[in-house]
Amino acid sequence: MPPNEKRHADDPALARASKKSRAGDAVSETTTSSESITDVVSHLHKLLETKEKELKEREANFDRRVKSFESTHPSIGSDNDVIQLNVGGQTNIAVLRSTLTQFEDSMLAAKFSGRWDESLEKDRDGNIFMDEDPENFSMLLKFLRMRMKHPREGGGSVPQRHLPKPSYEFCSMLEYYNLMQGVYGHYWVGAKDTFTCEEIAYGTVSLCSMTSESSDDSAPKMATVAYPHRSLLCEYGSELKLTEFIVEFEKGTTGAVGWITCTDMGDNTNITGQLKGSENSMYHNSMYLNIAERKAYGWKSILSENLRMNHTEEATKLVCRRSGGTHQQRKYSIELADGTKVDSILSDLDDGNDYRVLPMISFSGKVTVSGLKYAIDELY
Repeated sequence: MPPNEKRHADDPALARASKKSRAGDAVSETTTSSESITDVVSHLHKLLETKEKELKEREANFDRRVKSFESTHPSIGSDNDVIQLNVGGQTNIAVLRSTLTQFEDSMLAAKFSGRWDESLEKDRDGNIFMDEDPENFSMLLKFLRMRMKHPREGGGSVPQRHLPKPSYEFCSMLEYYNLMQGVYGHYWVGAKDTFTCEEIAYGTVSLCSMTSESSDDSAPKMATVAYPHRSLLCEYGSELKLTEFIVEFEKGTTGAVGWITCTDMGDNTNITGQLKGSENSMYHNSMYLNIAERKAYGWKSILSENLRMNHTEEATKLVCRRSGGTHQQRKYSIELADGTKVDSILSDLDDGNDYRVLPMISFSGKVTVSGLKYAIDELY
């Protein structure tokens, strides 16, 4: 035994002092380590504040530049202006500016706002040149003109049966001009007198379940809606399917959301039931998430439970996606705000029958739906 240790062993007082010294050294090291972490956190906090300040200054500078540009480049276009177009070589196309700009958030509206008229490409006769297929652009113009003649509160409306037939070429053009949601938009169907649908912004609708007709019960009914494919079916290969949609359940709203296999009857598609617990497992080839139960269900199975959400305390935002694979084995998923994702492999059942995997929302209260994306690449 080393001499120092022997002396400590022989003298209890020295042993206690040595132990206390070692403990003090450990505390000192811990304190130093804590101070070091505190310094790093403090540095990162100051760095974040600096970056936030720089970002705000850049945003303010950008706003000033935009206002300056707008003041020196005012929109000189009038709704009554007649625009002369050359579309893919087809001339003699005259259209009102108001017809082209009725979807304010679209690229088409921005192009013909009047602000860019001088810089737009023109042919030798002074017609604005559009490098588009004349037939496809003619279909778009026909729709825009019909919409102008079907006014309603919140915007024009064209009956589903008169919408342009979706094709890959036509819808690719609509995507370029950010017009897919303007032309085809939201088409949620369900039992009559159970819900209302109102457009609150371009590409965004508010769905509200109606209250009970009973005088002693003012609670909202449970409404269940689906987005059918057959509504736009002219022939096989022209079904316009959703690949993504975003749903936000207002605080206090209960219900379920996901993908459900059912008979697609177009306007008459009707999914009943509140999709609670064991009822969920009755739906073959489907997946959905129940907000109140915090569970995701599949065919006779629970895909996930104890999900991090609390519909009584805050709004619940979910992203539903359909991606990858083939029509026989395709991935469907539901993603929560915290990044948690629940997915399942379903079959699209595109074999000539009336069964389809459709987007579904069941709710008692109010939900907002936005961010529609379509399976354009599957069109003919």
